[in-house]
Amino acid sequence: MKKLVVIFLVLISSKSVGQVARYYTLDELATAPIDSVFYIDLSREKLEVLPSEIYKFIHLKGLNASRNKIEFIDDTIKVFTALEILNLSHNRLKAIPFGIYQLSKIKNLSLAENDIHQIPDEVRFLKELEVLDLYDNAVESISPELKALPMLRILDIQGIMYSHAFHQKIISDFSHCKVYIDPPCSCMD
Repeated sequence: MKKLVVIFLVLISSKSVGQVARYYTLDELATAPIDSVFYIDLSREKLEVLPSEIYKFIHLKGLNASRNKIEFIDDTIKVFTALEILNLSHNRLKAIPFGIYQLSKIKNLSLAENDIHQIPDEVRFLKELEVLDLYDNAVESISPELKALPMLRILDIQGIMYSHAFHQKIISDFSHCKVYIDPPCSCMD
């Protein structure tokens, strides 16, 4: 029998200060009331795609699909208009899925340990984004639109060696937020 994992998250919002949120697992979704599911944990399910049955839970605020084998996410993800937390770390994504740019309420986006090489101009649509985790992605190109995001507080691009020039530009461009970046390497100059 599959071990069920329930993850608890303390939310801090105007409606629910200190309220404990329940993450539903894939097995639990079959019997869960649609209007009461706000957080889903699909981590470590060996998924290659997001299961279609999750899209009926349109009131989602948090989705953890980390540690899977997902290479592509279609635009259907845009149905989660209330989504604030999205964890797609440890997958096989080669680009940020376009549907994510339509999630205007997203605050925390984790794409760590994928194969993403660029942050495109569409990032400008994520006006509420506070945390962008791209740890251990070979990000070579960052749109200037990212630094203009008004709520961005944390940018994590650790795990990759960058040249002194790239490192200096990132530190300068993102002086308004906390940047996690490894020290520059002369071997990249």
